[in-house]
Amino acid sequence: MVNIIGLSGTDMAFSNITDHLIQLEYLTDNKTKSVNKKDYESFCKEFVFYDLKEISFGEAFCERFGFNNIFLKNLSNETARYHIEKLGYIKK
Repeated sequence: MVNIIGLSGTDMAFSNITDHLIQLEYLTDNKTKSVNKKDYESFCKEFVFYDLKEISFGEAFCERFGFNNIFLKNLSNETARYHIEKLGYIKK
């Protein structure tokens, strides 16, 4: 586990936590699956329809692209979007 107290700055702490999460393979199935950038951008535009149904960004992403990721489904919309882009779900 990362010791946040000893780190200086919120960005550094968040970066270290994110790096740690990347190492935890069970948090993401992006090792075997990925989404191309064009499909992801299309999904982001269509997310408004999921949002109207009160479906979170992470849950909608998992549903749309066939991921089974409980961690991602429980994040706020902004955090889920950040993790999806940072953790390598999107092919460049």
